[in-house]
Amino acid sequence: MKKSVVPLALLFLLLLLSCGDSAVSMMDPDGGNPLSVPVDDPGHAEMCHDNMEDLSASIVMFYASTNRYPDSLIELEVIKPGLSGLTCPSCDLLYMYDLSANGEVYTVSCPLPVQPNHGYMVKGHSSWPPDPPAWPGICHSNMSSLASACAMYYGIYNRYPEELRELGTSGIYEFWDNPCPACGELYFYDTNSIGDTYSIYCPMPVVPNHGYVIDGVRYWPPDTSGCEDACRSNMMGLASGIAMFYGSYNRYPEELRELGTSGVMGNWDIPCPGCGEIYNYTTDPTGQTYTIQCPLPWDPGHGSIEDGCISWN
Repeated sequence: MKKSVVPLALLFLLLLLSCGDSAVSMMDPDGGNPLSVPVDDPGHAEMCHDNMEDLSASIVMFYASTNRYPDSLIELEVIKPGLSGLTCPSCDLLYMYDLSANGEVYTVSCPLPVQPNHGYMVKGHSSWPPDPPAWPGICHSNMSSLASACAMYYGIYNRYPEELRELGTSGIYEFWDNPCPACGELYFYDTNSIGDTYSIYCPMPVVPNHGYVIDGVRYWPPDTSGCEDACRSNMMGLASGIAMFYGSYNRYPEELRELGTSGVMGNWDIPCPGCGEIYNYTTDPTGQTYTIQCPLPWDPGHGSIEDGCISWN
């Protein structure tokens, strides 16, 4: 009996040690859970946002072709093969897609299993603040919109406003207090005593900032940090708006301005962040084909989109 007890005791001890090793091997050296998502790479959010924007743009193109939103992302393979296999760069999970019961509202969501994740898009509208590469373009668009509103104000009152606030109180432009997306400050504005000239400056307190507008003439500094990506993102946004326009009118718009007058896309006049000019747009007489071209006045530009097909890889 004594001889049988020792081996059993040794076996039990080995089992305990084995279980202990197994339990430790399921944990990180610091005791954390290896299944938890690591600290997010700063660039992952931008990559994830780009993925969701690509999916959303293709969903709109699918709608333009079939007059309905897809039941699942797999159906987007007819638009762009491999698109349904896009994953969040932080968790490598496929994006979540939801379609409302009436088939009129779609949602694309980041699958990252932590909060906050990278956000979501509902019918083309994003839930996240703009990524840094898009800041110059948004700032230029803000100043361009203010300049257009100042021109309208002058047409009514024969002078430019004394301060930007007057654009709001006069009912001409309710978004006069949109800030620069990079620094969150309101734009600097100046006019002379008789109101026949004006200037609008980006308030960002670093050099270079995003430029300025004097009497309607735009002066943007050269932008070498992400302006290509921002420009291409702008063109893809326009392509989505154009596809939505086609779904409503069975033709492409004659000019980009129609995206705004139709209510399809408010920021149709967003400029290229590299040169500050509005995108070149052409369509055929029947409105069944279109081209969006980057207006950058030197070669190479940032590319083009023709009938939903991008010129860059």
